[in-house]
Amino acid sequence: MMFYHYPKGYRVPVDLDNTYEGQSCFLAGGSPTLLNEDLTVLDQPGITVMAMNNTASVVPTQLWVGGDKPMCYSPRILLDGRMKHFGVISRRDFEVAGLPWKHLPNTYFFGTKESFTLGTFLNPDRDVAWWKNTFYMALQIAYRLGFRKIYLIGCQFKIETDAQYAYVANLSDKQVNWNKRTYSGLVANMKHLKPHFEQHGLEIISCTPDSPLNDIYRNLTLPEATKEILQDFPQDYDTQACPHSSVFGEQKEK
Repeated sequence: MMFYHYPKGYRVPVDLDNTYEGQSCFLAGGSPTLLNEDLTVLDQPGITVMAMNNTASVVPTQLWVGGDKPMCYSPRILLDGRMKHFGVISRRDFEVAGLPWKHLPNTYFFGTKESFTLGTFLNPDRDVAWWKNTFYMALQIAYRLGFRKIYLIGCQFKIETDAQYAYVANLSDKQVNWNKRTYSGLVANMKHLKPHFEQHGLEIISCTPDSPLNDIYRNLTLPEATKEILQDFPQDYDTQACPHSSVFGEQKEK
């Protein structure tokens, strides 16, 4: 997969494959179930979070993915240089706060394709399969970045008019029903994709209460998932154990 960055207006290809080789990440959707979680556990060393769409407004985020035009997202998210942003390259010239999206900090773009099958979803390719849903894009990008365990939070794949997202939104009844149809197809596809994921060494873990994926994939609570990810990660900085650089010079003199 190739990403594109636009420093000073010209396009620069960037290969980010396996940047996080063998690591685990949380993939955060916008389900209202997030409001019942202690999300502070995500804001610590050793935890990487990829948020989709406006979910970055409520979840500590290092990686962000959006498949729509930038006006669908809060400018506060898109202008935040602390997180790495991934967007569809055809949207790059749309304006955000008076600037082309491609000129915003820490922002990378990718191409899309529509020719693929459930059996080729994770196969190496220059572009990302666009299935009219950011979730599919996020899975592919996370895999290409090197993550091999993806823990799903806020991915209940359910929506009601009076409980739309964990953040404030104003979807019409027609838009809510459109989401319901999209989610139904997504769950069916995720069931068929499981063998494909296993073949490619990718494990999906559902950490969302009352998600239909809990009957298909291994499921954990958010605290259990956090503990699992951090089990081999250093618990403190332990700087007193770090030798001063002069030690190496003394050893060389001997």
